[in-house]
Amino acid sequence: DREAMMKEYMLLGLRKITGVNITEFRRKFGTTPLYKYNKELTKLVREGLIEANEYSIRVSKKGLDLANLVWEEFV
Repeated sequence: DREAMMKEYMLLGLRKITGVNITEFRRKFGTTPLYKYNKELTKLVREGLIEANEYSIRVSKKGLDLANLVWEEFV
């Protein structure tokens, strides 16, 4: 279903160095991951595990060592 596809897109994107492209996510799903996953992303940014801006969301250097904690938020 659509929800599973969005979560999978996030999981796969966060495994890439370039991260999740927000424009591509919006084009594909009609919403932004910043809105859809605000609670999860806010928590991960606060913990220093991801970095987000208006273009992309990606795992931080600290997050690379703790990547499973990042991916857990989308499972």
